[in-house]
Amino acid sequence: MRVRLTLPNRCNAEKQVALLKSSNAPDFGQEHFSSSLYRRTTMDTLLQKYNDYIRLKNCRAEYQLSNGLIIQFTYKEENFIHLLGLHKLTDIQLIQFFNDKNNKVVQTKYIIKRIKNNRFTDSMVKASTFYHTIASRYESFSYDNLTTLNYTDAVIDFDPALIHSKIKSNYLLFEQKADTGYNHLGIAADPVTNRTYIETFFHQETDMYISGQQIVKVKSFTLYTPENDIIVTDSF
Repeated sequence: MRVRLTLPNRCNAEKQVALLKSSNAPDFGQEHFSSSLYRRTTMDTLLQKYNDYIRLKNCRAEYQLSNGLIIQFTYKEENFIHLLGLHKLTDIQLIQFFNDKNNKVVQTKYIIKRIKNNRFTDSMVKASTFYHTIASRYESFSYDNLTTLNYTDAVIDFDPALIHSKIKSNYLLFEQKADTGYNHLGIAADPVTNRTYIETFFHQETDMYISGQQIVKVKSFTLYTPENDIIVTDSF
């Protein structure tokens, strides 16, 4: 049975931020666009992806597996940049600052503000020489794919050593897309708090992240609002 409801809609760091704000600052390797180009009738794709994700802010997802295990996590705004893979675009100056652990200013909220103001856009992301490393996840990233009812299987106790992966996820929820490979949603546990969170979302053409791993069927899925009301639920 499926039920769906509608979800309502300092120092060095300061110098780096000053450079970002400067009128003479390089536009992260992009040509300077006239302001008229930002007067769009359609929303920028990167902003749309953020708006898709923020609909889930503080919502809780719960997957019950056939072996009795329950995987649950809460969608947090601070996970957005890594989920989309933007941290991998290291030829973009803004991302260089973001990846600098000593930079206490250019963090998730700062980047999101630039996305909202059309100062970090889809065209800038796709112009990166490293875009090909995140293209599949970026293009697959959507509200529907993040909350899909089609994650019918889960890898539990994911062993990254089998494929020399750097993924830290304990679980990989996955679905097979007809003729295009697999969507994966990686769930990791914080080593300090033991709370689970979304570590990664990606698309892979082969079953390399699944083969040889321990796989369990998903029995049911429920998505809750921050107030613990059901948005959608389904059983398999």
